[in-house]
Amino acid sequence: MKRNRLLLLALVGAMLFGCKPEGPVNPNSFTVGSGLLVLNEGNYQYSNASLSFYDIEVDTVTNNLFYQVNEAPLGDVAESMALADGKLYIVVNNSNYIYKVDANTMAVDTTKPFKLTDFYSPREMQFVTPNKAYVSDLYGTQLWIVNPQDMSHGGSIEMGKSTEKMLVLDNELYVSNWSNTFIPGMEKNTVQVVDVNNDVKVAEIQVGKEPNTMAVDRNGHVWVLCEGATWEEDGENPSLWEIDPQMKTAAKRFEFDGTAMVLRANPTGDQFYLLYNNEVRRFDIASLTLSDDFRIEAEPQGWFYNMAVEPRTGDIYVTDAKNYMMNGKVFRYTSDGLLLSSFEAGIIPSAMLFK
Repeated sequence: MKRNRLLLLALVGAMLFGCKPEGPVNPNSFTVGSGLLVLNEGNYQYSNASLSFYDIEVDTVTNNLFYQVNEAPLGDVAESMALADGKLYIVVNNSNYIYKVDANTMAVDTTKPFKLTDFYSPREMQFVTPNKAYVSDLYGTQLWIVNPQDMSHGGSIEMGKSTEKMLVLDNELYVSNWSNTFIPGMEKNTVQVVDVNNDVKVAEIQVGKEPNTMAVDRNGHVWVLCEGATWEEDGENPSLWEIDPQMKTAAKRFEFDGTAMVLRANPTGDQFYLLYNNEVRRFDIASLTLSDDFRIEAEPQGWFYNMAVEPRTGDIYVTDAKNYMMNGKVFRYTSDGLLLSSFEAGIIPSAMLFK
């Protein structure tokens, strides 16, 4: 059934784009300047994912941007974005698409394939050079290598585990092994390290269960937030781990009660922000403490879902998925937690990217 559904999605995509001319569809209809791109996941199997753009300077939002420009839906579960060389790459997980989009006009490059073969379930895209990027996979054990120029496969690395979030540091790629849902028996408590020069896995570092988001501190150490698989019978509390990139060892630095979902660093790398128990909390690296006097709470009936920190100003952007069926919201706060603005986005706003 899964294979048939993906084949149907591919045929629908071919019909939507096959009769359209090459190049931008409406090159003069909208120009995306500096601001925030928000990827709205949409509901699984509903193909109602969407793209929003927030102009920070004038405080305006444009929703359903991808559809407006390309006259076609984005697909089923929009997972992540990457920006490189004037192009925006949008990974649509369940549709198995990776769109290559003009970052200024949002027009899809219809001369390049957007449905690549061999992928099982693409999640994140991490650039190494303009000609090389890695794509993680939730269903399979391969870390995929893609040439973004022509959107072709450049091979794969057998990781032995599913792969999720990625981070590049000093010619090494750190990859979280977050889920074993589709790979029974897999240990989901490691971060793997790949040498990006020769595409070889060089280390596997044990951390807590369900390592997800990662961040680099001012000392060049990698920190990993582990969700803990609290819903499992043998689950554990969420935890925060510090990886020494030279020794390839990890030490647990903090343990949480409840739920902890997303980890982001401030611009100076001396503090982290976390989504913890439906609040934004601040963690001080030097003292290894969670601040009691910094709390950003979700609105009543709201649910904080993802977070991003603007690298120039330090402003904190938090998405609210609401009830996961209605349009969500995005809130903008100062680094001190003062609300600056908010806007309505699409269904389940998640990944954010500053342009």
